[in-house]
Amino acid sequence: MTGLLDVVGAMRSLAGMRLQQAQRSLKAARQYADDLSAAIAAAVRMIPEAPRARPQGKTGRILVLFAAEHGFVGGFNERLFETAEKTLSAEDELFILGARGAATAAEHGARADWIEPMATRPENAPDTIQRLSAELYRRLASGQIARIETIHARYEPRRVPSIGHNTVVPLDLEPYAAHSKNGVAPLRNLEPQVLLEQLTAEYVFALLTAFAIESLASENAARFSTMDAAHENIGRKLDELREVARRVRQSEITTELLDVVTGAEALAINLNY
Repeated sequence: MTGLLDVVGAMRSLAGMRLQQAQRSLKAARQYADDLSAAIAAAVRMIPEAPRARPQGKTGRILVLFAAEHGFVGGFNERLFETAEKTLSAEDELFILGARGAATAAEHGARADWIEPMATRPENAPDTIQRLSAELYRRLASGQIARIETIHARYEPRRVPSIGHNTVVPLDLEPYAAHSKNGVAPLRNLEPQVLLEQLTAEYVFALLTAFAIESLASENAARFSTMDAAHENIGRKLDELREVARRVRQSEITTELLDVVTGAEALAINLNY
């Protein structure tokens, strides 16, 4: 039990460290996405006619699920998949990041069309999203899909994570056009349309990376909570076992003393005779 307590304590410490790393990285990832959003607004200002989002076609939708790669996260994956089930249709494709999330989907009888390991550290998130983006754009280029949505756990300190459901493709540019009437157009070296397309692609990448890091923060918060509860339960059980051991040992000592006293008295009686 003492060894188990040490292992759980180490896992709790590791989850806490990874949570702090994700929190710091999440702030930077969100700031980068906000900067790209401002750049898109500036690019839209240079295009005479406000761009419009592509209409949703009948070629399908991809739902990307950001799940956990490792275990000991309580109901983290279950809540994600329950949300996905409410919106998932037979025509949709399901992409899953995270081996544990893929296992949860299989338990529910769902078929994943694409599975990739989830990043376990914030610094690995861009590489994971790079592989995801390559597959998503391959599907977009082939005309198989027209819409990409994501489901991930939002990180909320000291609270049960809520579930975020976002549409990342097509990107609705009308709000940018509505707020970009005023202001001076920036200097540029690309045609406005080309610049807008490249900024949009980078913005989608930034959003997906931020979602991955936020999911990682929520995953480690859930793991920390699970390990903290386990650590407390094991510690309580260990205290109970130690108390039992003390009682047993005291009983043994008492018995041994009684044996000594009884033996001494018997010896004294024998000597008197």
